[in-house]
Amino acid sequence: MNWNQNLGKSEYWFIALFVLLYVLYLGRVFWIARRLKTTARSSILKLILRGIYFTLLIMALLDPSFGDVKGTIKAEGKDIFLLVDVSRSMDATDIQPSRLEKAKFEINRLIQYFHGDRIGLIVFSEGAFMLSPLTFDKDAINLFIPQINTKMLPEGGTDFTASLELTLEKMTRRLKEGNKSKVLVLISDGENFGGNNSPVMAEFRKKGINVFTVGIGTTNGSAIRNGSTYLKDSEGNTVITRLESESLKKIASDGRGEYFEINSTQDNFTELIARIEQISNNLIDQKEVLVTANKYFYFLIFALFLMCIDVFFAVRTFQL
Repeated sequence: MNWNQNLGKSEYWFIALFVLLYVLYLGRVFWIARRLKTTARSSILKLILRGIYFTLLIMALLDPSFGDVKGTIKAEGKDIFLLVDVSRSMDATDIQPSRLEKAKFEINRLIQYFHGDRIGLIVFSEGAFMLSPLTFDKDAINLFIPQINTKMLPEGGTDFTASLELTLEKMTRRLKEGNKSKVLVLISDGENFGGNNSPVMAEFRKKGINVFTVGIGTTNGSAIRNGSTYLKDSEGNTVITRLESESLKKIASDGRGEYFEINSTQDNFTELIARIEQISNNLIDQKEVLVTANKYFYFLIFALFLMCIDVFFAVRTFQL
């Protein structure tokens, strides 16, 4: 038998009050019996009866349960890792209010849509950092999204390799579960100063991970705000950053995935959400739990039965 509740202060006070009042009651009964020069042993029967149903009521309050039956809770869905470029070029305003702010808006939309799936969040520039592991807790992820900015990581050029390798490590750690509904969504303006990503993308393809890239920006590009002026290169020229879709298309192609784009005239993010929705769900998590049957009502019914006996069947207190 398991007890799901513990005795609290109120229960202890209730027990103490019952014992105190009944001791006073018995003391008075036996005092009267002595004055009448008779016996009050029959009161002991009432004491035993009332003590039993009082104990049963307390046991019912403790929420008893019987049996330890193992049950399995299964969660089906997708594992979706979002990779967000936080290099300085994402502050460009060719997409209003900026490339990064637009990306954060679309990420929020995706999270709300896939509320039953696990979502993880990685930011990257020259290096990569995991803001959130795969989780069902969307409220936790929503706390991180407003904090994403281009000053989160040390400044440097964009390198896709670090973020892709980190994602691959996190996604394949539990691949033995047999879940093939794994999704990578990389959001960037495509400026890549890293090396060749083909080897790591071959691993994504080998593991059956669905790869989607999202280019954000325009081919005309824009300057990057730097305080009250614009960012300049070493020769004093204003830096113009443009969408470089070819690098993102190559990553998608190497991973046998698809490329989508957000620019000044089109927003394909809705198509991306629809494409992810088409991916079948698989088992992504399961837990074994002990399932117990609550049986408080047995104690309560037996206590009520004894209370009825106490009420309807009188016992002569004094033997005259």
